[in-house]
Amino acid sequence: MRTDNNIEELEAKLLERFGTENHFTVPEGYFDKLPGRVASRIAQRKRRRLAWKWAAAAILVGCVFTGGMLFERQEAAKTANAEEVQYIEDALNYSMIDNMSIASYLTEADYN
Repeated sequence: MRTDNNIEELEAKLLERFGTENHFTVPEGYFDKLPGRVASRIAQRKRRRLAWKWAAAAILVGCVFTGGMLFERQEAAKTANAEEVQYIEDALNYSMIDNMSIASYLTEADYN
């Protein structure tokens, strides 16, 4: 564990080796231009975030639209199938053919 004396000795060695002058430099006008650069980066991020939101919204709308179209097609197919079945039932009722006659006709059919 370091004591206060050790810390003072280390500080003295550092002062002796590097002195008190500042060895770090910043380019001329760096801090004058810094707020403008930060503001432009923030604006770029906001534009990117807005683009992502629009893209996500477009994908969502596309999925909902596609789902709606598939549902509509499925319902149309069910309706068409129901209409065909109803047409066949009406034709059978009109011709007065009962289920027993149909069954006997299908079982007595000659298969070649």
